[in-house]
Amino acid sequence: MPAVTVITAAYNSSRTLKCALASLRDQSFADFEALIVGDCCTDDSECIVRGFGDERFHWVNLPNHAGTQSAPNNEGLRRAGGEYIAYLGQDDLWLPWHLATLVSTLECAAADLVHAVTAWIGPEGPMWAVGTPGVRGTYATRFIPPSSWLHRREVAGKCGPWPDPQNQIGGVDFVFQRRAYGAGCHFACTNEISVLKFPSPLWKTYARQDGHPQPDYLKVMQQDPRGLQAQLLTKLVFTYAREKENQTVWKSAKACIHAVQKTAAEWYGFDRWPLSDYLVRRHERWRQRVRSLRGLPELSIQNE
Repeated sequence: MPAVTVITAAYNSSRTLKCALASLRDQSFADFEALIVGDCCTDDSECIVRGFGDERFHWVNLPNHAGTQSAPNNEGLRRAGGEYIAYLGQDDLWLPWHLATLVSTLECAAADLVHAVTAWIGPEGPMWAVGTPGVRGTYATRFIPPSSWLHRREVAGKCGPWPDPQNQIGGVDFVFQRRAYGAGCHFACTNEISVLKFPSPLWKTYARQDGHPQPDYLKVMQQDPRGLQAQLLTKLVFTYAREKENQTVWKSAKACIHAVQKTAAEWYGFDRWPLSDYLVRRHERWRQRVRSLRGLPELSIQNE
């Protein structure tokens, strides 16, 4: 059996999926199986997967469209044969040492779930990096993108399957992460950028016929991965420096107000009424807005 099962939830974005799988194929850690699970895909995603001719890549297409990564991820967990589970978003890219670093960190730290540092890439370039929580933060409040995760199979048994998106406070990935943290799972970080995340709402992925950024980044990654990592770090430093220089009194005040609100909500408890009802309704509105930003048609809540 493979050491790692990589699960990719896919839906009608074969151009970006091809790049994501190319970055997976190029991993220095080769002992993995990849389960690419379509959410009732109707495009050529299956052909893309089979076109790699890699016996480690397996295509599964769900008969019904769920409109959420939970259904494909749960199907992937059901079929997984690996001791460890990783997730690769169909829009995201992994630097070649990503899996090797995750496995090494998990085993050295005796952790249940480890993650890499993720560089968020927007139309203007690198926007920010997501790593460990701050000094006073925890993994219950600091969202870590799933494309950076590696967890033991037992984690899903401790915190349950990926949740249905209805009546949740936050995205299904954040809910799964919070449940794992609440179940007492030990988290650790590689402290190294090895994931490039291209948020689909910013790139309007499904509204684009061409102009996707992943092919250009993949080309540079394959030619000089360490050079690309260094470029990302440099650009992120300049981005943070510009933000600091452009910080106005009003922006500082807004940040302080937001921090106070967040601290008060954490103290009160996100799951307590009436805050919980408000947050659920707000997230439902946000889910619909995100679908529009991504270029997808609106789904009724009961079918999403």
